[in-house]
Amino acid sequence: MGKVQMKCQDDSFERCILTFGYGNRSNHLDFTNYLHAFNVVCVVDVRLTSRAWSRKWYGEEIEKICLQNNVSYISMKSLGNTSGTRKWIPSNFEEAQEDLQKLSMLVTKGNFLLLCAELDSSACHRTDVALELGTLMQIPVKHLR
Repeated sequence: MGKVQMKCQDDSFERCILTFGYGNRSNHLDFTNYLHAFNVVCVVDVRLTSRAWSRKWYGEEIEKICLQNNVSYISMKSLGNTSGTRKWIPSNFEEAQEDLQKLSMLVTKGNFLLLCAELDSSACHRTDVALELGTLMQIPVKHLR
């Protein structure tokens, strides 16, 4: 499948796939600011396991924050990475493709935010996931820091 690299030109782009890695952040301030600034309607957790070095980044905690901010939260383990590197290798390719299709139909207006652990998007598999989804939906990708 040919990949189309598109970028959000500015923060007001109507539809966009965003990516965010929490890295070593000690609080949720940047995360919640991005939810509002980019009108995020759905956070998609693309970790194999929705656990972290700190309980504040566990899936259950992220879901609470999303609900408090009127944002949907979905954990999609099928979009997690088994390679141990930034190269995305899902545990089940067919299931990952099915879930990408489901995601592309879930949100008709608004922005997705793909959440993972790695702060630097260039060192994280979420870049590949976002590119696949962006190509499927024909909308741009923006990596947040």
